[in-house]
Amino acid sequence: MLDLTAQEKKVIIALGAFAVLGLGVLAYRTYFARPALRVVHSGTGSLADYKKAIEGRSAVNINIADVSRIETLPGIGPKLAKEIVDYRAEHGLFLLKEDLRKVKGIGQNKFDGMKDFIVLE
Repeated sequence: MLDLTAQEKKVIIALGAFAVLGLGVLAYRTYFARPALRVVHSGTGSLADYKKAIEGRSAVNINIADVSRIETLPGIGPKLAKEIVDYRAEHGLFLLKEDLRKVKGIGQNKFDGMKDFIVLE
């Protein structure tokens, strides 16, 4: 079949092991490591006020949305929406909502304000 040296066989086995490990990490991160959703209440206003405020909003799929659609997220303007699209084009699709925090200009507070309006389908 193939005449491979012992060293070449070891390299092929190592590459295969790394590929399997990488797929395992991807599967874990995608399906098992998703943090539990929690409702954060700022303490101002009532729950009815909060529900009324979010009633008109719909979820945004940040993996396919264009700049104008991303701008509808709370706290996101045109510049930051473009940063999100540029980051997605350079680094690929977002696997977790928390990956948005890697975009320059999105800190924990901004992320907390928009995470309930984001989907990753």
